[in-house]
Amino acid sequence: HLQSCLNRNVQPTSSPTKITHNNNSSNNSTTPTRNKRKYFPSSMRSSGGVMASAGKHGGPTTESPLLANQPKDTINLAVGHPMQSELPNKIISDAMKRCGSKLKHNQLGYDLNYIPSEGPTGAVEELCSFLRRQYKEDEEEEEEEEEIGSEKTRGKREQNENDGKTTTKMKNVLQPEDLFFTSGVSHGIEMATSILAKPNDIVVCEKATYFLATKIFEDHDMEITTVKSNEFGLDVNALKIRLEEGDTFINPINSILENVGATPRKKRKVLFRPKLVYIVPTHSNPQGLTMSQEAREELVRLAYQYKFHIIADEVYHILSWSKEPLPDRFCKVERDYLAKNPEQTAADFRAVVSVSSFTKILAPALRVGWIETADSVMREKFSKRGYIISGGNSAGFSANVVSEAIKQAETEVFMNDLKGSYASRCAVLCDKLEREGCGWEFEKPSGGYFVWIKLPEGVTSKSLEPYAKHLKVTYLAGERCSANDECKEDLERYIRLCFAHLSASKIQEGVSKLSEAVMRVMSFQDVESKRLGED
Repeated sequence: HLQSCLNRNVQPTSSPTKITHNNNSSNNSTTPTRNKRKYFPSSMRSSGGVMASAGKHGGPTTESPLLANQPKDTINLAVGHPMQSELPNKIISDAMKRCGSKLKHNQLGYDLNYIPSEGPTGAVEELCSFLRRQYKEDEEEEEEEEEIGSEKTRGKREQNENDGKTTTKMKNVLQPEDLFFTSGVSHGIEMATSILAKPNDIVVCEKATYFLATKIFEDHDMEITTVKSNEFGLDVNALKIRLEEGDTFINPINSILENVGATPRKKRKVLFRPKLVYIVPTHSNPQGLTMSQEAREELVRLAYQYKFHIIADEVYHILSWSKEPLPDRFCKVERDYLAKNPEQTAADFRAVVSVSSFTKILAPALRVGWIETADSVMREKFSKRGYIISGGNSAGFSANVVSEAIKQAETEVFMNDLKGSYASRCAVLCDKLEREGCGWEFEKPSGGYFVWIKLPEGVTSKSLEPYAKHLKVTYLAGERCSANDECKEDLERYIRLCFAHLSASKIQEGVSKLSEAVMRVMSFQDVESKRLGED
């Protein structure tokens, strides 16, 4: 029956595509509104799915070299890689030439000696300037300077006349002392985990999360647990309830006692005290969701109340084409919290470590990223790591190359073109999913790399696999994105598709094949049901 269905040319039915809509009617401008996105007009799209300026910046149009061994003519919608032709080869080449010239002339900050713990001299300041432009914080700084008069830097100490305690007045604008170069997001997560947690500590993740991050937590022998999600990602209220009420502990010996007719031990409540909460809060991987402003503020408040740390993987925050304002980054939320609760600044506890990188907005091979903290209190914990003290910052000379690149106006033009190209191909993918109409459900993202799809009733990623393989189309199974083994069953009807890696025409062809594979699974089920009924 399986082989006969594989060989049949099953036509899609006319059942409509189901698209999940958000009915939240909140008027808060920082809360994302689902499925009301304005995509770039058709004049900005190209039939090949490559932005108009790609020829200036890129090279050959081949796929990622890591996919060289996949079967010929496979359409890979699974891998979260950039398109080869959209890599900024010329920009990076020119930046390397400028670095080489400065190195040749012994310009300060461009030498081959050991470098400071936070990164090369001048590169941290350049990164700060770049991020301020991306986050539009330059305007905010000007407004704040008018309000606070002669006070120019965050971290100025003030004596509290009422209780004699020293507090810190917070200035909610990104500063160089808040930044620390890394070798990418994975390195940032690794560093944060090794500094802030120890074996057997608890880390909270969403059920569907960035699957390679959980491997880092496993390497540190942490216990990975999950909290349910809502339409914006991690359900912060569910986390709050669990923190307040604790977990129910059932003695594992109970099953033995019940088998021999003995009275089982009573259930009891135990405190739930995680050490870390890991989230991808903006255009999340794999779900494409964005956590609301209110949820971010509440999560930071809970972190201070229960003394856990938040690792915010904000790699997609800059990669957004939404016309609506995004919620604040988590470090900005924490700075707001500290400004309203100045007594907290005297302690050495800071909740948030934000990790990000140039992987998605420039190129993965650069291996340059950054950690952002609310102030220097948290950053100093990273600077004091033994291998950092011994060898200096790990980003090394590559940070200088990136610093040279982000100084140039052409780099920001490239990034804007890249976002336009991704927006176009995301729209192509979602439009094609709607037209195929085989009963799957999804939400239209307004940033990031991925679309998260719920398969029709009775179809799982595992049952779909042989048909998709036969048709030479690949996807990432939902179970691969599960935070732990316990939630794999909940994700068996989900798959993740990437729109960043392929051209528009390949995306359309891939979705057509995937739709055909889904229809073949459903047809096979119908045949089996009839056969079993006859038997």
